[in-house]
Amino acid sequence: MGKKLSIMDSIFKGVDRLVSASFWLAAGLLFLLGPIGFYEVIVRKLGYPTTWTFHTLIYCQLFMIWFGVAYTQKVRGHVCVDILTGYLPLTWRIITRVGAYSVSLIISLILVWQSCVMTNRSYTLELMTTEEFLHPVYWLQIPTVIGAVLLSLTLFQQIYNDIRWLSNREGNPEN
Repeated sequence: MGKKLSIMDSIFKGVDRLVSASFWLAAGLLFLLGPIGFYEVIVRKLGYPTTWTFHTLIYCQLFMIWFGVAYTQKVRGHVCVDILTGYLPLTWRIITRVGAYSVSLIISLILVWQSCVMTNRSYTLELMTTEEFLHPVYWLQIPTVIGAVLLSLTLFQQIYNDIRWLSNREGNPEN
């Protein structure tokens, strides 16, 4: 059993690296939004609006959201209603968290499946965007697949760690 835990721990370490890398990509995109938006405001006031900033800002936000969703789950930053569970003993809080994360995992796996179907359909039908940046639509859908996969892996990791804590009470379950 110890060998399986070390294999799972090394897999989870790889997942953590991927989630951290996607976070830094999302953070970088966040810091692009301000200067691009500022530039557009200035040139628009001067009477020379651009044709590229609006869609660039939308794409940055789209990528930023999907690349940041798994990290937000990793640090337990998503909104949760803990008005009742906050009063439960630690063991029952962990049990309710396993239940909530299990439902979230099912939903995120459906999201993985459907985003793959959507991306594949756009690729197969060779759908193109209609704005100034004429490019394949699937380029904009790939971040959904990546974000949903990373979210699913993160949820699985948290469920696994919570169940492991419930079985042996080692470590800190609030991490």
